[in-house]
Amino acid sequence: MIKQAFKTAALMGVGLTLAGGAQAQGFAGGTLAIETSAFFEEGDVGYTTYSGGLQFDLGLGFGTEINLASYGFSGFGADGSNVTLHALYDFGPLLAFGDANLGAFIGRDGYEDGDAEIFGVEASGEIYGLRAEGYLARHDGDLGRINLAGISAQYDITPQIFAMGDLGLADGEGDAELLRAALGGGYQIDGGPRLWGELGRIDAEEGAFTGDETYLAIGAEINFGPNSGTSFGSRSLFDIVPGL
Repeated sequence: MIKQAFKTAALMGVGLTLAGGAQAQGFAGGTLAIETSAFFEEGDVGYTTYSGGLQFDLGLGFGTEINLASYGFSGFGADGSNVTLHALYDFGPLLAFGDANLGAFIGRDGYEDGDAEIFGVEASGEIYGLRAEGYLARHDGDLGRINLAGISAQYDITPQIFAMGDLGLADGEGDAELLRAALGGGYQIDGGPRLWGELGRIDAEEGAFTGDETYLAIGAEINFGPNSGTSFGSRSLFDIVPGL
């Protein structure tokens, strides 16, 4: 896990260096995050995710974004990785939305038993203090074809305090199905990172996971750049189904 952390930090360090020299070439924003969690039913099982992203404006509302993520699974004896490339269009203020983005993405998951391609469409928007993001995707690789869907939202209670929730679905086209849901909240430190915690539940059909699980996760995220962050996040099967 430590090796994965150093590897991800090094990759993002290179990305940040490139971004610093690309300000005049459309650098829009970036993010770095870490999340760790533990399962209640299996106390010796958990995972830690290191992730980051960089976004660039191409002009006329079009942009591109790249995300990297590393997943360490204690108790499973395996690690995973993901890279996702997004193409997006920023509509700016649209009807009641303060900001709206539409995108398409392609990525790659790597894990102990092989790898897989992932591709799909996504959208994000903000309205009355509520920011939401959703996607539909297909995961196609050594594990077979899996349909993915996810939605996440954050509501600002105050400029510093926020509530959050997310929902993810993985459907193996009749072979197995898993639903992951979580609710939580956090605090935005002025000029610093965003800290959060969430309580979640995984409900899985037999064969999709080790069983139904309840988990607790905590994390921290730093956003930077002109847009103070990126429009989208990483797209990985690991974000829904930990510990393949």
